[in-house]
Amino acid sequence: MGRRVRRCVVRLTELNRKLLPIGAIALLSGCLGCAGHHRTNGYVLRKFDSQYFLLSPDALNARGDHQTLRIPRSRARENAKAAVDCSIKGPWFSFYTDPGSSPDWVAETPTASSSQQSAGAIDMKEQWQSFELALYGLQQKQCFASVNEYLSVKERIAASVSAPATDTLFYRYGYGPGGYVDLAPGMQLQIERDFFGPHTADQPPLTNYRGTTITYYVVYGSIESGTRLGFLRTEKRSVGSGAPDAVSADVTLATDFAAAPRLRLFLEDLVVTGNAKSPAILIGARTTQELNDAAQAIAGDPGISCKGLLRFQVTCALFDGFVTVSPMLQVAVNGSSTYVPIGSRLWFVLPAMTDRQPALIRTIRVKRSFDSRPIDVHFAHDTEDLSQLLLFGGDKITWSKSAVAKQ
Repeated sequence: MGRRVRRCVVRLTELNRKLLPIGAIALLSGCLGCAGHHRTNGYVLRKFDSQYFLLSPDALNARGDHQTLRIPRSRARENAKAAVDCSIKGPWFSFYTDPGSSPDWVAETPTASSSQQSAGAIDMKEQWQSFELALYGLQQKQCFASVNEYLSVKERIAASVSAPATDTLFYRYGYGPGGYVDLAPGMQLQIERDFFGPHTADQPPLTNYRGTTITYYVVYGSIESGTRLGFLRTEKRSVGSGAPDAVSADVTLATDFAAAPRLRLFLEDLVVTGNAKSPAILIGARTTQELNDAAQAIAGDPGISCKGLLRFQVTCALFDGFVTVSPMLQVAVNGSSTYVPIGSRLWFVLPAMTDRQPALIRTIRVKRSFDSRPIDVHFAHDTEDLSQLLLFGGDKITWSKSAVAKQ
């Protein structure tokens, strides 16, 4: 049976993308129906009409407009006699206990085909945000045995979503609507601040460049304990003899946010007035609810200051001035660990393109963590697919060294 499954996957991968109809997911499910509840061996990047989607391994368990996954429940919670309703019934995202004898949670997420067909009429990202709030509500009602179980369930459902390729980082890190990123263990935080000297009224403000400081933090921790910042180092780049000193607030974040296990960075991309943009803001809280409350205030007033957030009991740092704050994802490239800015695509880590690049592209492999194990990401080995696949933290990218040597 395993051989039959593999042949089906290979045959679909080799089909011309332009020939695949919107019902391709149904075809995929039918081809692999012999596998029952077994998953395919990886994620699949697939183009439907003009839009790319990343299909999760759970796409095989599709029924109608939804795909289904089962998540083992904690034994402690399974045996408890809960007097509360621990279910979420939404039009696209649902969560409930298995009505049968299986001691599992059951989650339903939309298929790629239903997401594409509803585009323009339904914002799936808003649907997901509503589902996240409802899932957190179940945690408050003690539907889960621990915070660890709640966060593990949330992470597992996020990994299951088959979404447009451009939206995949949203479900994993919150990256997208609202202009923020939820910091996760394994990331780095990079603060690059430029310094400029005095200038006359006739000169633009970005003159008389003095230098730059780059401050690095590692994000560590776990699902259960939360995230922490660890100071790594500060680098200085100067013009002339005087190197600028790092701003004190840039180097004290690990201490300032030590009591805040939930960290969210709002990027410098929210327009306040005219061409002006709000500075990046890092907020930290003890609970997800505190974090969400403060986030709603920032979304309602992009020009808000840390003083305006005091009532939400969050830790806050506002990065004003000529500064860029970048979340960096850790990936492995041919066995060597490196960091890439969030939003980087697969082609970002490849060698410079040459006329022999097709030989290298044919050998590229990507492995991604799914349900605590590494699995393959399947894509067409051409430059178009390479430009669509966004990298996740923990991705392992390899290619043939001999292909590079021949260039």
